[in-house]
Order: sequence, then C-alpha cells, then structure tokens
Amino acid sequence: MNLLKYLCLNCHENQWRTYSTFWQCENCGQQYPCVKGVPRLYRESHVGAKDKALRDFFYNGLLGRYYQHIMPFLALPVRPAYKKGWLVYTLIVASLLTLIGYVVYLLVGLARGTHALSVLDIITVLIVLTVGYFFARHRYLLYLLVLAVPVKISLLFTKFRPRATFAELHANLIAQLSQRKERLQVLDISTGTCNSLFRHGWMKLDADYTGLDLSETMLLQGLDFMTAERVPMDFVLGDAVELPFSSETFDVVLNYGALNGYSDAAQALAEMARVAKPGGLVLVLDEQLYDEASAVERLYFRRVLSSHNVHHRCPVELLPPELARAEVHQVYHFYYLCLGYKQ
Repeated sequence: MNLLKYLCLNCHENQWRTYSTFWQCENCGQQYPCVKGVPRLYRESHVGAKDKALRDFFYNGLLGRYYQHIMPFLALPVRPAYKKGWLVYTLIVASLLTLIGYVVYLLVGLARGTHALSVLDIITVLIVLTVGYFFARHRYLLYLLVLAVPVKISLLFTKFRPRATFAELHANLIAQLSQRKERLQVLDISTGTCNSLFRHGWMKLDADYTGLDLSETMLLQGLDFMTAERVPMDFVLGDAVELPFSSETFDVVLNYGALNGYSDAAQALAEMARVAKPGGLVLVLDEQLYDEASAVERLYFRRVLSSHNVHHRCPVELLPPELARAEVHQVYHFYYLCLGYKQ
C-alpha cells in the first residue's frame, strides 16, 4: 500500500502510522478508526444531509445488504433477458394479489356476518399490515411493481439507439489506457460491491486499484468480493466531496451510479478533477432519461430509478474548468456516460 496517496483531513499532510484498529497522522496526531482494517478517512460532521440519509437508510440498510439483488431488480423493465427477475416479479405480484384478495374476502364476510374471525385471519391481516408498512417506507419498490409491465411494453416500441454503446466506449477507453507504459493508478469512488469496477474491463489494465465508499455495508461487500477474486485493492471509507487523497494521484477516476445522489455534486466533481493526474480520465455513469421517453417511462424514471437523486441528468453545468471538454453519451434509455480528461 502506498501511504503517500492518503491525506489527513485535519492538516492535509500524508505522514501516517498505521495499525489494524486505527490510523494516526504523524504530523498533527489526528486518529482515524478502522473497520476490519479499512480506515475511516472522513469527518462525520462534514457529511452532507442527503449523503448521510442515503447511507444510513439505504446503503447501510435494506438496499445495501441486498444490493446485488435489489439493484438489478429496480432495472427490471430495461434489463434484457432477465428471466430470473421476471419470475421473482411474478411471484411477488401473485402473492400480494392473493393477500389482498383474501383480506377483501375476509372484510366482506365479517361485514355480512358469514365469517368468523380465526387465528389464520389475524395472522394474514398482520402480514398485510407489515407489507403495507414496508412499501410505505420503500415506495420506489411499489412503483416498480405497478410500472414494470407497462414500461416493458412501452420500450418494445422505442427506436432509441445510442451513437456509441456502453460496451464500445469502455472497450475504446481500455484499449487506449492499455497502451500506456507506466503502471496506472485507478480510483473507484462510491465503489460499493466493486461490481462495476470488476465487470467493465478495468481488470485488464496493469494498475493499482483503490476503492472508496461512505457506506461500511457496501464497502465491506466490495472488500470481500475482491478478496475472493484475488484482486489486490486498497479500500478506504471516505466522502466523495472531501476525498482523502493527494492531488494529481490517479490516472483513472471512476464513479458509477452515485454522482446524481450527492448533496454537493459540484464539489464531488471538483474533487475528482483534483485527484486526477493531468491528462487523467474521469468517468461518471448515472441516470438520465432519453429525450423520446414515453409518459410511463418518465414516471418509472422519476419514481423508481431516479427517485432518490438530487440531479436527474448529467450535471454538465457543474463540471469544473479542468473537465470543461467532457463528453456526455446517452448509452442506454435511462443512463448517461460522461467522459472527461483533465486539462
């Protein structure tokens, strides 16, 4: 591990003494606790309200614990050949309709005096109330159940074709970076489970990898995943708007599916540019609706895919001057890819 890339948030120096339970800045004495050996290099008092809410409610909660299953399910209507997801969807909808039908039957029977309340009836009502409470707290999942089929039908009639596909753009980037002679430094911000970093070709590079996330639940999944895949990688718990890294450290800075939800996207982009080397690549992928979307697709986008975002398109107006010439590609119906090289 190269400790020189890490900055103390208190004095902005990179002199460290590291232990399994905490890191200490040798310059100012500031200590940072560790979680399973991963340093927590952020200041809780500086975390934005939106970032804290998303971390605590979603990423350290239900969504984070079952991220590998829930996130693909949220994109159910737009994922090709997702038979497993549609099977689960059918089972869930069938179960909910059965419960609702039984409760209606029960209420009608009680109102007419033709049905006596049983223990099974009470249990069923409690289950229905629990399910209702769950969907009240996670309304985006309820909207998904209602809109998945209409959106899928709507997309069957779309003529959207990207000028350059997600896979093509990644292949070109990997090919260009592979030509560099020096060993590259790659930073994945909001790395989560490391699924995006691992799947999209970045493992082909001769590189050192660093992953940062604000959520312990998500980051530890990424740590376990990369360990299982035998990929050496440094991990740090950190805030995207106050990156604990030295300036001009990384050749590649990645951010998959997180920028639109940050409290301060402008500062996060400025930080990405700061830690990138001159000529370094900054890549961001997030939700953005294609222009020809139908009304039901727009409803699905707002209520499901982009329901927890601050921004609903690529915030090009917030790009720092160093990334002013960035390119924005609509690679899917509901997602953009922004590519910029630091000037």
